[in-house]
Amino acid sequence: MKSLPHNMLFDLDGTLIDSVPDIAAATNKMLADRGLPCHDADVIRGWVGRGLSILVHRALAGGGNEVATPSDHAEAVQIFRHHYSSCCTRNTVAFDGASELLDWLPSVGVRTAVVTNKPSSFAVQIVEAIGLVTNVLVGADPGRPLKPDPASLHEAVELLGGGTAWMVGDTSFDRDAAHAAGMQFIGVQLEGDQGRNIAEITADDEPVFESLRDLHAWLRDEVQA
Repeated sequence: MKSLPHNMLFDLDGTLIDSVPDIAAATNKMLADRGLPCHDADVIRGWVGRGLSILVHRALAGGGNEVATPSDHAEAVQIFRHHYSSCCTRNTVAFDGASELLDWLPSVGVRTAVVTNKPSSFAVQIVEAIGLVTNVLVGADPGRPLKPDPASLHEAVELLGGGTAWMVGDTSFDRDAAHAAGMQFIGVQLEGDQGRNIAEITADDEPVFESLRDLHAWLRDEVQA
């Protein structure tokens, strides 16, 4: 049995929320504006989690190896931002059990944070619209490295007041960031990492859950506070 940490950090997209429908809508509007073919949401799902720049790069390349010019890429990013700002809360929903888990953790003395590669402005807008409550949100802002760099995880713990921390996420980037930060990693397999089960790359001491309710039950019943 383990004691709960002082802090629990959560990835956002694919961990707490299903945001793919709105991301796909904005991506396809951007592609249509540029006269490029659109893609199914399931294809775009595989491009989510690495940050906005990589999402746009993959979209412009159609998932291939082509590289857009810097000016084309920059323009496409701005077009995506324009479309996503108007639709980012339209069909995005919290995964079952997300609110209950985030509400319960403070009751047992655990502070919470969202640590995401999504731009902070969008992340804040979505979290507030859905009603998810955390102590801290650290998103993608200029000068802040994206996961798997551990900087955002360290920053979140510092903002929370220090202490031990676990990282909950659905991708290898979350796991690698947790390892680099010296934190316990907990996997959730809700949307998936490029179609790969996160359990395929986790260690024996890194549990993986198929729902946030299962994670909540494990924390409540199997881990001593």
